[in-house]
Amino acid sequence: MLDILLECSQQQLRTMLDILKSQLPRRIQQHNFIYSYLYHYERINANREHLKSGQWNLRLYTHRYGNLDNCTLISLNGFGDYIVLCFSLQESQEELRECLAKTNLIEWQAKPMYVICDESIIPLMKEMLPQRLDIAWECYSLENIMYITKEKIAALKVDEILPEDLYVAHLDAEKHAVTINENWKYKNETSLGLVRQSIEFNGGLGLFRRGESQPLCWILENEFLSPGFLYTMPSERRKGYGALIMKLELKRLLKLHNLDLFTFVVVHNERSMQLHRKLGFEIATSIVWFKKPH
Repeated sequence: MLDILLECSQQQLRTMLDILKSQLPRRIQQHNFIYSYLYHYERINANREHLKSGQWNLRLYTHRYGNLDNCTLISLNGFGDYIVLCFSLQESQEELRECLAKTNLIEWQAKPMYVICDESIIPLMKEMLPQRLDIAWECYSLENIMYITKEKIAALKVDEILPEDLYVAHLDAEKHAVTINENWKYKNETSLGLVRQSIEFNGGLGLFRRGESQPLCWILENEFLSPGFLYTMPSERRKGYGALIMKLELKRLLKLHNLDLFTFVVVHNERSMQLHRKLGFEIATSIVWFKKPH
């Protein structure tokens, strides 16, 4: 029997992109996620056995018999951190409900397991997740989707003057991934692969001191094409380096993709919220991560 979930073709994903484009900025997370997957489509699908990160070894599915205009979408990834993204524009959410109720493709027993959904899907998730796995799911993280338009990125002024011994350069996965992973708040047993793959696929920038091999400050992009992993070494903080490296990265991504961009910002992270607002970001919507208890 055919599963209710059907892996999306490139044409289906392009159609979803066109539909979601009309609903920006609210749907920017889903729009840029699909764009990122299509941008790396050949690289991902031709080399799945060599991917270092389960989060990059992802596939996008829709309702096999659904209306494509609903943009019902479920993403499943490979190994390690098992993350399921759920989304639909359908007001009744019946397509998504049926997908969650009937599919046999989601590995509900995977550990660890996270489910991401837009704030509009939260009630459905609270209803459906316990039905598929009779446990109390944790609301792991509530995050704002902060977006910035192409016009605002282009208008950002980069007039900071660095000390003569500092310079900005592209990150290198082999040279810098370990340092970035060691200092990442969400470091886990599989996160090094995510960091390496993200640099290899999307690149990133670091602030370096001449004569030293490891960056003092850095930023890179995950599989959602979302600038993140922003970090400044404690000894170098409060010097404006984080804002500088983010502006430079936004401009680099604008040149590559010509898109409005977004980031995930934990709701209670006031320092990060302040930085994003200073650069011109606004809140598009919120998302929730549900976590299955170990």
